[in-house]
Amino acid sequence: MKLLLSTYFFLIFSLSLISFGNDWKNWLGPNYDGSFENFEIHLPKTGKNYSFVWSLNVGEGWSSPIIYENFLYFHDRIGTKERIVCIDKTTGKEKWNFFYESNYRDDFGMHNGPRSTPAIADNTLVSHGPQGLVHALSVETGRLLWKFDLKNRFNSSKGFFGRCSSPLITNGSVIFDVGGSNVGLISLCIKSGKVLWTSQKYGNDYSSCVPLRVENQRLCIAFVREGLLALDERNGEKHFFAPFRSPIDASVNAVSPLVHKNFIFVSSCYDVGAGVWRFDENQKQSTITFSEVWRSKGKLDCHYSTPVARDGFVYGFHGRQERKPVLRCINLTNAELIWEADPFGVGHLVCIKDKILVLSERGELLIFKASPDKSTLLHRQQILGFDTRAHFAFSNGCIYARDKRRLVCFDLKKWD
Repeated sequence: MKLLLSTYFFLIFSLSLISFGNDWKNWLGPNYDGSFENFEIHLPKTGKNYSFVWSLNVGEGWSSPIIYENFLYFHDRIGTKERIVCIDKTTGKEKWNFFYESNYRDDFGMHNGPRSTPAIADNTLVSHGPQGLVHALSVETGRLLWKFDLKNRFNSSKGFFGRCSSPLITNGSVIFDVGGSNVGLISLCIKSGKVLWTSQKYGNDYSSCVPLRVENQRLCIAFVREGLLALDERNGEKHFFAPFRSPIDASVNAVSPLVHKNFIFVSSCYDVGAGVWRFDENQKQSTITFSEVWRSKGKLDCHYSTPVARDGFVYGFHGRQERKPVLRCINLTNAELIWEADPFGVGHLVCIKDKILVLSERGELLIFKASPDKSTLLHRQQILGFDTRAHFAFSNGCIYARDKRRLVCFDLKKWD
């Protein structure tokens, strides 16, 4: 009976996250973990590369493109204005755009464009600029539905590189990691922009929230400045908190929590390391309990790229971006280092069934086998230029990626 209940629990959990469509309409895709199971990646024939489809010029920023039905949406900055654009994902032809003035200036001379990735739900696109401005637009027309200034209302922290929390849209609300003077996370109504709740105070960082849903329990998981946090997404009440913070002030938590099976993986550099917590359903109390599994430094210390997971193994970049990071595979449940790839820099990852797609900072697309057996590089192709730091989107067998100049589409179903 216990085994049957456990199987039922994980089936409910899995079905609550898996998307059966081809949309990639929020940070880290339909499952909020950089994974997509409904496509089989086939490798090009020897000497061939995946087919280029289209390219267009873009402005400043590291915001990732998103996909909803037949259209692609992205957020960038041109001159003194931030821009949100809707284009046909097949042709790259623009459907609409929305501009607004931006006064953000990066204190360290980095890009002045947006870092946060928009999200779409209920025919509404929600964006978050580095200066703290939230805009809700009609997906169909780009018409402004409402806007909200997180800086003026909650004194949201600029941090080191501007505000970066990607919106989490869930159950009619939009959740942000604000880290203001008296709040931590906040929730806005997606229809009106009205404040639904504010949590107790936590410092914000560069990680974005992800959902955790088990039957009637609806939690928001965040990697805030102070550590791992689980809130009730309906009212903002704290459900669980585990301190997990760097002793170094000049540090950031940039990796989003990774939910895999009934485990949550978090990681950071700056003398923090990685940790795993297990969550279980307490049926008698109709709640979810959390327990620490392990913490370890030096196994998979991630700087800014969120890892991916498959079959109980985690794949991600270990080490600081400027100090020759390496792609590693570790065992999720005990932190055992399984393998390490030859160095090629850092990048973003997406797991498509049994293959891992990596878009490196050098603009290369690399495909690895998602297997603990050994590090196996299956394909390598230059698709963009250097300084490629934005995550990429996947839809209908195509990848959509950008560097500091161009947004491109490549078809993984064709090669030439």
